[in-house]
Amino acid sequence: MSKNLIPQIAQMLGVEIGEEFQIKEYGERIYRFANSGLQLIYDNGVRNLNTTANMALSGLLSGDLEIVKLPWKPAYRQEYWTFGLKDGIWVVVPREWEDYPAEILLADKGWTYRTREEAEAALPGVAKELGVEHKL
Repeated sequence: MSKNLIPQIAQMLGVEIGEEFQIKEYGERIYRFANSGLQLIYDNGVRNLNTTANMALSGLLSGDLEIVKLPWKPAYRQEYWTFGLKDGIWVVVPREWEDYPAEILLADKGWTYRTREEAEAALPGVAKELGVEHKL
């Protein structure tokens, strides 16, 4: 039996196993890699449309198609990093995800980060875009 290369393929394409993403050329469809291969997701359920998923995988591997990463959303009670105000200046702060409406809006905007470093790298651009002061 040969080695399963799907985890390495996902990593080379810049996504993790289980991470949902879109393919630029395929519109709003949602995909994810599982250890068994590329999956097409419909209404939070997996559809075994092997022909469609295999065509997409072939396009991704050849460079004809491009992955569009979706904003990351933490799991319930998972720590994440985002932005907050301290003395009227935007700073990076840790939070714990609790599915509050404000947190969902942060995730939809793409302002939830796995690490402090990711949030610090994003803050200058966000602050510039919004025209606000920031401090790292």
